[in-house]
Amino acid sequence: MRSKQFRDKSSSKDKLVTKYDSQSPYAESFRYIRANIDFAGIDQEYQSIMITSPDPDSGKSLISANLAVTYAALGKKTLLIDLDLRKPTAHKIFAECHSSYGLTALLQDMVNLEEAVITSEVANLSILPVGISPADPAALLNSAKMQTLYQELCAKYDRIIIDTPPLMAVADAQTIASWVDGTILIIRNNYTRQDNAKKALQKLEIAGSKVIGTIFNNTNMKMNTYYYGSK
Repeated sequence: MRSKQFRDKSSSKDKLVTKYDSQSPYAESFRYIRANIDFAGIDQEYQSIMITSPDPDSGKSLISANLAVTYAALGKKTLLIDLDLRKPTAHKIFAECHSSYGLTALLQDMVNLEEAVITSEVANLSILPVGISPADPAALLNSAKMQTLYQELCAKYDRIIIDTPPLMAVADAQTIASWVDGTILIIRNNYTRQDNAKKALQKLEIAGSKVIGTIFNNTNMKMNTYYYGSK
């Protein structure tokens, strides 16, 4: 079976295999990843998980979305937060994210939490899109309002999956890494340079983030799109 790389501009049905093709080997790969994350957190639960990569175009946003769907399928009250403030994608993956409301409008007190968070068509899954991209993403992420909101969301949801910008591009992901319970690093096969992967891990270490494991995207495997490795 030819490996599929999840970074194209195809339809939501092609992107969200965990929703639309839940019995496929691709969807099973995400359930396998979810099980390994939960096993790694057997002593200390990973409630909030950040998904990032060293470089752009590594498939992190689609992996974030599919992983969130697998947690929701367990009956966990799950929230997917798009914190790639410079290049948001959640509204492209989930057709129900039609509103311009989102994180930025919420932090500017233009809407309340119930208006900013989108109820997904997937049971138990909600989405907090970016909305209108902010002029100064770094200031927003480092604001006291963002910290208060993050704590409020942690009290409200069982699992929070956060899609972030690439680590080597901007400092945003390193900031977010300092909040979360754990990080998953996406490495794109035959694309991510080894030195960039090492530098990304160093940045996460400096931020004090627990690296739960890595996902190798678009590997040459017969049955699985993704290979999960524990750190």
